[in-house]
Amino acid sequence: MNQLGRLFVANFKMTFREKQVWFWSIFYPVLLLIIFLTIFSGIGGDDGDGFKAEVVLVQEESTSMPMLGGILRSIPVLEFEEEQAVSLDKAEEMVRAQDVDAAIVLPDAGGEQQVSLIMNTENENASTSQALRSILDGVLQEMNYQEAQVERVYSLDTRFVSAGSEDMDYNDFLLTGLIALSIAQAGMFGLVELVQMRKNGMLKRLRMTPMNMRIYGISNILVRFILSVIQIVMLTLIGLFLFDAHLNFAIFSFILMFTVGTMSFTAFGYFFASVSKSMESYMGAANLVSFIMMFLSGIFFDYNLLPGYVKPIADVMPLTYFANGIRDTMLLGQGMMDSSFWINIGVLLAWGLGMFVLAGKFFQSRSDLNR
Repeated sequence: MNQLGRLFVANFKMTFREKQVWFWSIFYPVLLLIIFLTIFSGIGGDDGDGFKAEVVLVQEESTSMPMLGGILRSIPVLEFEEEQAVSLDKAEEMVRAQDVDAAIVLPDAGGEQQVSLIMNTENENASTSQALRSILDGVLQEMNYQEAQVERVYSLDTRFVSAGSEDMDYNDFLLTGLIALSIAQAGMFGLVELVQMRKNGMLKRLRMTPMNMRIYGISNILVRFILSVIQIVMLTLIGLFLFDAHLNFAIFSFILMFTVGTMSFTAFGYFFASVSKSMESYMGAANLVSFIMMFLSGIFFDYNLLPGYVKPIADVMPLTYFANGIRDTMLLGQGMMDSSFWINIGVLLAWGLGMFVLAGKFFQSRSDLNR
């Protein structure tokens, strides 16, 4: 225990003395969190009431649908850039310049009864474009019912329920995903000093001392835990106080998930250090794995939105299960009796143990350690 304590203090000083650790493990995750949550929460905008679309209306005096203009102006989510209707040429120019999201063109009295929606090609697949199409299509369907004097018989009532807070939104989804990502990256990028120590012969000299190398490894893992705890506390506080996060902690489940996840991704760091001959190769391998998992593990969007041919890759990635586990225990209050909790734990343990075993074998076989 005395040796463990001394090694822990030494590793702690070595880790937190590095400016790169402060940037990549603390400042960078905080910066990433603030940027993404600010973008998706609409903070700093003119209004925070949700979806809004800026449009203009093209309406001739002889339009065959005089009522539609008044109906559209009464829809709260549509903000008209011009109080009066504009010409078709001006509307198209405003759309090209992206001064508005769309232009709505009402038909002439002598032409086809077709309403045109003009939008920018660059925003063809954007959520705003899809929402505008749905809104206009719904309004026209309702007018068709009234024109045909058909009484609506069936209607749709949409409600959302959640195992967590009823106020839970995408910000909470993103917050917990970024917490999982920051812990994973701290583990994967945090063992780069081992490459430098091996390169300058420090590891070989340590092996020649009475020091137990396993205890050295344990002390290093404990430092990773402290770093991860700092990350969780900082990111969670930012989410709560700046972005009004809605959390529903299952504290014991969360602690177990956090512990297993931190150890598993620290094992990745050991593996990268064991196979890398230089700091550049270590960072290259860690960056490649981190980049792939960042976009395929459901950090920024729901896993179910992935194409079918990509899902098998996401299904084997440890970050997928760690992100799910962190979300379930921080947002949904998932307890240890839930089967999905143990599936997440099991996959993380399998990856962690596998990486530790491989790292140990590669470290033992390295000639620069055995000479």
